[in-house]
Amino acid sequence: MIVSREITISGIVQGVGFRPYIYRLARLHAIRGGVKNDTRGVQIIAEGDERDVDSFIDAISAEPPPLAFIESLCVAAKEPIGADRFVIEQSREALERTAFIAPDTALCDDCLYELLSVKDRRYQYPFITCTNCGPRFSIVRDIPYDRKNTSMAGFTMCVACSREYADPDDRRFHTQPDTCGECGPAMVFMSASGEVLERAIDRVTQRTVDALRDGAIVAIKGVGGYLLACDAKNDAAVAILRSRKGRPFKPFALMAGSMKRIESFLHVSPVERELLCSRERPIVLLKIKNREVCEGIAPGLSDIGIMLPYAPFQHLLFKEDPDMLQVMTSGNISDEPIVFRDGEAIERLGRIADYFVSYNRAIVAFSDDSVRFVQDEIPCFIRRSRGYVPVPFKSSVVPESILATGGDLKNSFAFSRDGVIILSQFVGDLSTLAGNDVYTETIAHLGRIYAFTPETVISDLHPGYFTTQFADSLEETGLGRLKAQHHHAHIVSVLEDAGREGPVLGIAFDGTGYGTDGKLWGSEFLVADRTHFTRMAHFSYFPLPGGESAIRDVWKIGTALLNDAFGPGHELMRRGREAESVLEIIGKNINSPLTCSIGRLCDGMSSILGIRDRVTAEAEAAQLLEEAALRGSRNARDDGFIIPMHGDGEIEISTTGLVRYCEGLLKRGYSTDETAYRFHAAIVRTTVALAESLRERTGINAVALSGGAFQNRLLLGLSMRGLREKKFDILIPRKIPFNDGCLAVGQVAIAKEILK
Repeated sequence: MIVSREITISGIVQGVGFRPYIYRLARLHAIRGGVKNDTRGVQIIAEGDERDVDSFIDAISAEPPPLAFIESLCVAAKEPIGADRFVIEQSREALERTAFIAPDTALCDDCLYELLSVKDRRYQYPFITCTNCGPRFSIVRDIPYDRKNTSMAGFTMCVACSREYADPDDRRFHTQPDTCGECGPAMVFMSASGEVLERAIDRVTQRTVDALRDGAIVAIKGVGGYLLACDAKNDAAVAILRSRKGRPFKPFALMAGSMKRIESFLHVSPVERELLCSRERPIVLLKIKNREVCEGIAPGLSDIGIMLPYAPFQHLLFKEDPDMLQVMTSGNISDEPIVFRDGEAIERLGRIADYFVSYNRAIVAFSDDSVRFVQDEIPCFIRRSRGYVPVPFKSSVVPESILATGGDLKNSFAFSRDGVIILSQFVGDLSTLAGNDVYTETIAHLGRIYAFTPETVISDLHPGYFTTQFADSLEETGLGRLKAQHHHAHIVSVLEDAGREGPVLGIAFDGTGYGTDGKLWGSEFLVADRTHFTRMAHFSYFPLPGGESAIRDVWKIGTALLNDAFGPGHELMRRGREAESVLEIIGKNINSPLTCSIGRLCDGMSSILGIRDRVTAEAEAAQLLEEAALRGSRNARDDGFIIPMHGDGEIEISTTGLVRYCEGLLKRGYSTDETAYRFHAAIVRTTVALAESLRERTGINAVALSGGAFQNRLLLGLSMRGLREKKFDILIPRKIPFNDGCLAVGQVAIAKEILK
């Protein structure tokens, strides 16, 4: 019996070779009809023998193209129209816009082979791509995903590319960015002022490698923005880059040409290797095996972030010199978003770079490189961006569309509708006007693509956040308005990530988050589900003298901690009159907000131990404290110390008790490194003991960990080990970061439960 079915598929099914896949599948199963893109996804009309149609539908989900993600597949019966063949039809607009965009992915092996093959017509062509790889998210202006809706619209295919595009058996069949040296974008090598010095790709490549060898800094336009490159083994070049970029401490990411090169100086586990070689090609943090690169790459740290080439031009550079190690760091001035527009590149980066490598195709959507690390063979995110965004998360369904504005640090925002959440690329810190502008432009861009009009907006509680004020401005237009406490959103993001409802024991350790009592939280033990939370315990409060200035001058926090524990004049208060001034503003309660943050406690302890008094980057003091603790772990013995706690209802862990314990260790002759380790061990031991106590009180065995302090791999590893030994069910974020980049996901999940 001849039947006809209309099949509607949503998800990432455009720009990933899905229509050619369906075309070939239809021929295999003797199906007639057609397939087309629309703004909802892919629509198929399948006519044929009923058994053939059924087997065709079953096969669709079996082996989709590598970059595809099927979110839903709906089948409806239709009257047969007597189709005599199967065709790929022109895309069309639908009333709804629910199609999803594919992320940018690394060059595939087939394209890499052609890129390096002298006889191939795309030999050394830096924009080679096919159905299975290359730019997607970064070039899309609108959906459906057709060439006219991308930044490739201005490039008309030559005869040879058109032939490939129209051939169902070709790997580039309906590949929208398909191009070659005859008809596509071109690269140039320029001076810092923008004067074009080279146009031929072999000369562009050679001049770039020569400049890097000579110690120059080169701004290279990548997939999602400009990267600043220099020789990672050249101390002078790295020092100049740090000086010009205004980045004295924060580590630089590296790029190497092969796994063999990476393994020559870094330790690589099987899971880390898998991440490095994945199509997403993130930066992966690895432990140093031998110090082959200069100390200035990651000053004082034992981890280096490194990635393999993912764009064709990067492969060409390393083909020219396979042994080189290059810095490949975000092209920005410190604390500003990555530069991705050509007009801004010379203006903003011309003071940093000696040369530029650019090309004449616009980057529509910027994205930084993603950053990951592995803990106990579990891959974790520090930054979720290129390669992963905008892959959607499946979620519960509510009628309202929701915009979650995220936080002001490590910002990513999110929107949700129709049972999915789309988390934006890493936007970064919103402390600058440039950051604020990029944030609002990015919301507008994604909103325009998906025709997304929020009905409800949810933000953090913090009244000083730009994201809160942005949400307030939307409320004035008539949107529903919700707010979520910072650490509740952290814990709920883990529930959403894991597909769990709760309740859980939530442990949120971070820098600062605005609490319901108006104080700065950050050491939270919560009983939480997706709607409510109860604060069960936290470290006791201590002053943050000078407010924001204490986050930079961490000796002020150390002074405040010592004053709380011992009173004024303690011998570890090493700053004389400056310390007296700090004690005076604390005594008079002048700009000295109270905090209980683990992040700030680590900052203060770093100063007390003489590791770092002033910082130039967030978490610098805490990172160096962790490094000292890692060194100290080799000799330290477990003394079983648990920090004193008090309170029958909301328990307070004694911050002064921890400070006194560490001061006592120093007095007994323990080294700085051993004391740093025991500081971490005491926090973990107390955390596990408190979790056991709360389990007895509540009967809850699941523990969710979140917050930027858990990017401290020593703290995370010891905590997971301790909780595992006590048979807890441990939840950590797998698809989103520990830090504030996860907040928007938690905010969406909270909003959905409230709206339900």
